[in-house]
Amino acid sequence: MGIFSSLFGGEERFAEDPSPLSGSFLYVQAHAAKREAGRTDEGRMEAGIVDTPQVWYNPIMPKHERPGGGFPHTGGERFAARRPDQPARESAAGAWIGILNPQKTEERMETGRQGRAYAACGGMTLAVFLALAAYMLRMLTHGSGAGEAFALSALFSLVYGGTLFLFARLERPGMGRLFFTGVFVAVTMLARVSMLDFVTADYDSFLSGWTQMFREGGFSTLGGENVGDYNLLYQYALLLISKVPLYDLYLIKFLTVIFDYALALAMMRAAGHFAGEKSSLPVFLIVTALPTTLLDGACWGQCDSVYVFFIVLSLYMLDTGRPTRSAVFLAVAFAFKLQTIFFFPVVLLGLIHGSYKPRHALAFFGAYLVTMVPALIAGRPFFDALSVYANQSMGQYYDRLTYNAPNLYLFFPMLGFSNSQEFTWMRYIEGVDKDAVNAYLHADLMPALQTAALYACILLTLIAVIYWLIHHREVTPPMTLCFALFFAIFLPFVMPKIHERYFYLADMLSILYAARRADRRFVPLLVVGASLVSYLPYLTRQRPVDERVAALMMLAALVLVARDLLVQMRQNRAALAKKGESAA
Repeated sequence: MGIFSSLFGGEERFAEDPSPLSGSFLYVQAHAAKREAGRTDEGRMEAGIVDTPQVWYNPIMPKHERPGGGFPHTGGERFAARRPDQPARESAAGAWIGILNPQKTEERMETGRQGRAYAACGGMTLAVFLALAAYMLRMLTHGSGAGEAFALSALFSLVYGGTLFLFARLERPGMGRLFFTGVFVAVTMLARVSMLDFVTADYDSFLSGWTQMFREGGFSTLGGENVGDYNLLYQYALLLISKVPLYDLYLIKFLTVIFDYALALAMMRAAGHFAGEKSSLPVFLIVTALPTTLLDGACWGQCDSVYVFFIVLSLYMLDTGRPTRSAVFLAVAFAFKLQTIFFFPVVLLGLIHGSYKPRHALAFFGAYLVTMVPALIAGRPFFDALSVYANQSMGQYYDRLTYNAPNLYLFFPMLGFSNSQEFTWMRYIEGVDKDAVNAYLHADLMPALQTAALYACILLTLIAVIYWLIHHREVTPPMTLCFALFFAIFLPFVMPKIHERYFYLADMLSILYAARRADRRFVPLLVVGASLVSYLPYLTRQRPVDERVAALMMLAALVLVARDLLVQMRQNRAALAKKGESAA
């Protein structure tokens, strides 16, 4: 039984008392002391323990191949031990069996386990492909036939298979854990596919028209005026989508689904770093099934998971001592969406603490310029390509202070819109239509209100940043995650003209924060819950919950995180003072 327990991972690796009849096989018995945890080779030598294999061999083995040049055994003779620093001699029979070296055996067993894991991933991917194909053939309304259904099934199955393969490679789970994860991810993939036919006003009003412009104009369209209000990277994606003979709405959502699962893997690695390996799998599963993640991408067709994926990677690289990669990932995130500025206070903190050096700014700007190359080749003027965000922030969204975002401005009146709220107390203020059913400010006053709110936001942000700069010694690198979460909530909470989706980064960072701090497990319930409530008016055209409740939830999360920061700063201040007294 010893040989079977060694091959299949049993506790007893090698036979301990082979009989003379077992001499037709080569047995290798590792000394029991070799498995004692924490014992070194030198320690075993000092204890008088012989740390070397004991060998029985086949009697028909040629003498020159016998370990130690010994004689055929007649009842279990053992040969003289070799020193631990002497290499093992692998006989022909040992090579045939392949287990003379216990370390090599472990490596081969690990390779076998990985092979079985990858085979399981392939089998589950095939099953998901068949399930998706059956669903798409019956349920998709914009499919042109079996060919398109199978093509789409293959694309989504590749995302599923790639996710599962990377999970198995990074986490090296057991088969039970891998199977559970595979089934869970398959359910989330089916949930996403079930929302492919959902059409929003964003697609009808913007995305479909932008894709059609690229379909008609081709690559040269990049050289003219900006198509839509997104930066160049998203325009490249729309250009590629316009050239694929599949329904463009499905492909737009497919892009976000790719990054939904990429973000889940990045969050898994970040959770393992910030909160320990035990939190990796729960965070991975939570992100794949998070309601806001499902609705933002597969239902809405938005791309917030793309830039947040690169921000999470940037944060992970920064905290693991790889600032150049961090700067590059941050540049890609910024090239995709302007909301990356919510992470910029962390960059300032990194510069103060020396995590970032001035040379890393070159990596940032270099990577950003690389993203402009296709547009420049197409004929876009350099400064025009560089100023997309400047044009985006001017002359847009002039009718309200907030666009369903659960922030400060939900407590102020808005112009009439499909998701307007009642502010009866405002009817008695000059400039409000007192005869209206809802109290709306006059349209002429809204630009002035937005400007005033923007100046107030800038003032509040400067106060917060200056405070942290004054006390920068108390904001230590281990506080980076808490610092990032604070600004991911604070900035969209005080900024005007913010959309509900702009708290997406806060959603992800709150999950990492909860994984790190057991006493803050409820913070994602506040942040993600507020985000989810704010999504509903746009997606459902209904208000099951007053949005001001969502704003209060987000405010509560902001106050808690700010308090945690201040408490840690006070502790660091006391430690610095004690250190100064000791030095004196």
